[in-house]
Amino acid sequence: MIEVSIVLPTFNRLDVIGRAVASILMQSHQDWELIVVDDGSTDGTRARIESLDPRIRYIEQSNQGVYVARNTGLRAARGRFVTFMDSDDEWLPHFLALTTAFLNAHPDRHWVTTEFVEDLGDGSPPILHDRHDIGVLYDGFARAIRSRALLLPTGVKDDYLRVYDRKRIVGAWGRAIVESLGRPDAMVYEGMLFQHMRWGYLNWLPVTMCRREAIAQIGPFATRTRSAADYHFLARLAREFPASMIAVPSAIKYERAAGNQPLAQAHLATGSGAYRFEVNKLGFFDELFAGPDCTDEETLRLRRHYCLAAGHRALALGLRQDAIGYLRQAAAWQRGLWVAWPRLALARLVPGDAAAGRLYSGWIRGTDVLRRLLTGRLSPATALRKALRRVLKPSAPLHQMQGEGQTVTDAALDSFQQSRAR
Repeated sequence: MIEVSIVLPTFNRLDVIGRAVASILMQSHQDWELIVVDDGSTDGTRARIESLDPRIRYIEQSNQGVYVARNTGLRAARGRFVTFMDSDDEWLPHFLALTTAFLNAHPDRHWVTTEFVEDLGDGSPPILHDRHDIGVLYDGFARAIRSRALLLPTGVKDDYLRVYDRKRIVGAWGRAIVESLGRPDAMVYEGMLFQHMRWGYLNWLPVTMCRREAIAQIGPFATRTRSAADYHFLARLAREFPASMIAVPSAIKYERAAGNQPLAQAHLATGSGAYRFEVNKLGFFDELFAGPDCTDEETLRLRRHYCLAAGHRALALGLRQDAIGYLRQAAAWQRGLWVAWPRLALARLVPGDAAAGRLYSGWIRGTDVLRRLLTGRLSPATALRKALRRVLKPSAPLHQMQGEGQTVTDAALDSFQQSRAR
């Protein structure tokens, strides 16, 4: 039996899919099959990808959304283990080796995940994603609603232990791998995560390795939405089985294409899709934690934050009535929620959807730049350079690397093929 099945859905991502595929081909662990599920692409992806390696299986379907595509891949998977890749991201060479070694050494564990790095593409340094979200974003949420759920014991400074129960050093199963990475002190964190997933994503699908039996038990991806169902999938996984997280970065999540260019096909959770993502995530949150029978005050206060996010996104798009509905549910004189009041006033008072959207978006952009300047995440020189580029220089074609005539697909795959030839 093949050891690992990799499910990679794609839709018009010729500009970046080569980066993802090249990172799979360059894994130190080579016992895998890659199932590319093309969800109705029209950009020539198949011709560039299909013949690269005999382990690549290419499936085409009409455009039905990423979760239908993932379920198609799951039905075709033949591996003992199953993992997922997004077409615009990149694994580091040790990902498959590290996660399969863990599951082979721990037959009682059903899934394992790792830390990863996020490149925001805004000029700021990449962040260690899970540690940042747990220690900054979610701890901030908890403090805002006066929750003690994420407090650390006195003297403990390890942010992962806000959500995981315990940690232990990587054992003999992964010792050679972490030492080769210069991480001999790498830790594995363990615990039941489900209740903590009220705060949001605690792991990421493209660095999650599952046993086939685990997926059979929790079932396929929900397909009633086109975004946020990975949150629902991961939460169900965490509800059924203990989590194990190897705190070694094993992938890079990109917000932009190479050369800092916009993606030809935008993320489902950002840009124009951000509002729908927040609405869908709120729906899954309600199903998992805050249904009509929920009486837990802390969960209901946290729900207000999700409504605030949906209202924020709706207002930025000029969807005034939607924004008013969500901001009404969010508004409260509490830390982190009082900002719903001025946004609600803006939505009610500014005449016209388009005018409200433009005014609010300008306000948000200005405050975001100011915040990043004040915190050092954006230098004045970078801010000025971006502003001048926007005014003086048109963007390069979406499918090209800045200053080069190659797509990310061409550049990444040509680099791989050259290394293989050597």
